[in-house]
Amino acid sequence: MSLVLRCAQYVFITLASLVSSICLALDSSSQSDESLKKILNEINAHLIQKNYRSAYQKAEAEIDEWAGEPNFDFLYAQAALEHAKYDEAIFALERVLVSWPEHIPSHYLLGLTYAKQKNYSQASGVFSNLLNAQLSPAMRERISRALDAVERNTQKLEQSFSHAISLALGHDSNVNSGALDDRIVIGGLPLTLGQSSLKTSDNFMRFKYRFRGSWQQTQYQGWKLDVNFSDQRHKDADQYDRYQGSIRFGYEHKKESLTLSTGGQFGVLTLDDNTYQQDIGLYGSVQYNITPQYFTALSSFVFSQNNVQDRNLDSRIYTIQGSAGYSSALWLLRMDMGYTWQPARYEEGEHYGRDYNFISGSVSHKTGEKGLLSFKAQYRDIEHRADHPLFLSTRNEELVILNLNWRYKWSQALSIDLSASYYDKHSSITLYSYDRTEWFTGVRYEF
Repeated sequence: MSLVLRCAQYVFITLASLVSSICLALDSSSQSDESLKKILNEINAHLIQKNYRSAYQKAEAEIDEWAGEPNFDFLYAQAALEHAKYDEAIFALERVLVSWPEHIPSHYLLGLTYAKQKNYSQASGVFSNLLNAQLSPAMRERISRALDAVERNTQKLEQSFSHAISLALGHDSNVNSGALDDRIVIGGLPLTLGQSSLKTSDNFMRFKYRFRGSWQQTQYQGWKLDVNFSDQRHKDADQYDRYQGSIRFGYEHKKESLTLSTGGQFGVLTLDDNTYQQDIGLYGSVQYNITPQYFTALSSFVFSQNNVQDRNLDSRIYTIQGSAGYSSALWLLRMDMGYTWQPARYEEGEHYGRDYNFISGSVSHKTGEKGLLSFKAQYRDIEHRADHPLFLSTRNEELVILNLNWRYKWSQALSIDLSASYYDKHSSITLYSYDRTEWFTGVRYEF
């Protein structure tokens, strides 16, 4: 919801809670009912204190007894709206309007609830009809602002596009993921590795472009498109210059606390101007918001990977992942755990096939109005599916990845990035062990 609608909602709830003629006006029969008055006072006190969870819990506990009583239903709707129970709020307000068909605050709150649901056509109708009623100047201005916000959001809801380009300069301590030791042992015989197999460092320049588009079909469902492209050039090791591109197109259904997503993705990687690898697959996920701050999710991915230069590296990838996290205005914490099966497509490449479990955690924190500090750590325990034909043993590996990033926004469109990453891989076959450090600084422009 836009800032205008959010401000309108808070102003309204504050006024509605303090003005007894609106929220707590009891007719002669209800004034004699001390039990109802006590309940209304308790709910109202929680709303004034912005303790919306307690307000909703108290109202929900009394719904069976007092549903249909307009004073109770009106306060119940306010609490439900703040607790993201939009359908419950709408039902309660409809009950209020059966008893009080000309009750302006209930109509206004109904419009805000529809807007919160992104049901902008209904919200627009409610606000437009209200402008034909007799209103105070303050209420008329408030409704007009809310209607303007709904009309702006309606345009955004139908379709939206965003672009981002970035340019970074950095250093990679191990461009080729080369071995740490210049000697390995095969069949009991020590061999000296060539320079191309050893750790090689280099500076690089990286250009990135990202496009995001959305086409909303209804208030709950829409189509999403993400396009990413990067071009990385090295100062000396130009054989590791690379292009990477991916296209993801999918469907999303979001209603209240539940979000369902599914779609397909295609990606390509080139090395030294030659196509190296292609992948195509499907993904699906479901996310449930336990509360407005805490969430959990389950995702799955199925991909086919085609290596143009070596068919023995062709594989299929199946991943299942569970996630949980916390989100607020200043913090985002997320934990992911999962397992990946990656069998080789051809029997002769089975020693490249692997399975691994992984766990990762990330923390993002807004440092003031313009800064964002992020940290992510990931661990993988990798088991290969067959003995290596040269070393006559099965590779078992552990990989640790650490990343620290800071972004500072000079303006709404322009920002700078500072990032550092560390990779540490230990393998039962020494040749495949390496460590790597990468850092870069860059500028980013969004439009």
